[in-house]
Amino acid sequence: MKKYIVSIFLVSFLFSSCDLLGNFKQNDSDFKVPIVWESGLYSNYYYSHIVDGDAVYFYERPPGYTTVNIYSLTRLHAETGELLWRSLEFSGIIFCPPVAIGGYIYVTLFPNILYCFDKETGEHTATLEINLDNREFEVHTNTTGIQQYIYLGLWTRERHFVRFDTTLISHHNDPDTVQIIDPEIIWVPEHNGHVIAKPVLYNNVVYASTHSPRGEEPVELAGFDIDTGEMVFHVTFGGSEDIDEKYEGVEKGGVTNPIFIYDDILYYLSGSISAWDIKTGNQFYRHRSAKGTPNHLRYSAHRSWQAVYYQGNIYYTSGNSDSHYGFHNIHCIEAETGKLVWNTVTKDSATLGTNVVIMQDRLYTPQYNGLWVFEPHTGELIGVDKSFVGVDMSSNVMYNGYMISLRRDSTGAGKLVAVNVGR
Repeated sequence: MKKYIVSIFLVSFLFSSCDLLGNFKQNDSDFKVPIVWESGLYSNYYYSHIVDGDAVYFYERPPGYTTVNIYSLTRLHAETGELLWRSLEFSGIIFCPPVAIGGYIYVTLFPNILYCFDKETGEHTATLEINLDNREFEVHTNTTGIQQYIYLGLWTRERHFVRFDTTLISHHNDPDTVQIIDPEIIWVPEHNGHVIAKPVLYNNVVYASTHSPRGEEPVELAGFDIDTGEMVFHVTFGGSEDIDEKYEGVEKGGVTNPIFIYDDILYYLSGSISAWDIKTGNQFYRHRSAKGTPNHLRYSAHRSWQAVYYQGNIYYTSGNSDSHYGFHNIHCIEAETGKLVWNTVTKDSATLGTNVVIMQDRLYTPQYNGLWVFEPHTGELIGVDKSFVGVDMSSNVMYNGYMISLRRDSTGAGKLVAVNVGR
């Protein structure tokens, strides 16, 4: 009889502690993460910070300014958080994080202007204007530096994927004199899709994808030899085939980081989840949410940021919040099959617009309601640091075991901090 009672207790405990996907109850625990340094510097462009070498670069909001579009490019020492320099102040709508190439940092401003700064001194060395056949194109988000090239999408009524060689820029003229850049056209998509998402370099090939705001046009995935610019990979899927009464998943995503490549497999994580052999172009699988699928079992990567591969699984977030609709926003899928392993949503979370970090068998997700730490294989909650008030729509970048992120202070300002997660 005692054994029977104990068995009932254990079964009750297990079912009260987790659901069938391994999502354990999220009890608030006394958990602290070690803050290594806190810069005290404010940014309201929350996914701007990058690490290059031993330095962090981000768009700082100068003290005393209330105008949204006034910034300086600021450099910190990644190990200590020490302020190294601030650039001159500039105004405008910023399209993407800074781009580091060689000895320079590039800032992209609306609609087609780039500022260039010296890495070591912060000196403004050049101003560039992107021009294509004397037509007025706008630069898309996710301007990306790969080797000596800057890759970017241009659009007006037409869409183009282009690049230009930064070694051709003069840094000896008056920096306020605008240099006109006529980029090399790499790709004009067949279906006129926007080339918005961040390009990815893998084995000397640059991969890019298209995006249709309404999900009506097919998605194109393409790869280009970085030396010759020649297209070496191209597949098309979605569009009209997604107009199906059985499914709800269409490729409306793609504006952030849908392409993820690991071990010769390209994963496209967006309105549906698919995997492709980059050597043959064959599709391994594609998963779409069938109509009627419970919300918590959906694992679309819509508005996802950079995914992480870890011990056979892929981890990513999606732009959902904790609400009565029951959507989850942290997902783990099996890389080989694309099947859901576990997913969850943290209690009272707002829309999740950040990337996960996995170090030493722990998964970290800073959010406005705390820094949440999970066991990556099961989704079991390890702890929550409630003192860490994260910033939604922000990135987490790594430097030698430090996660460099943003958290709010008592005034609500987003301040750059480094958290020890891997030393």
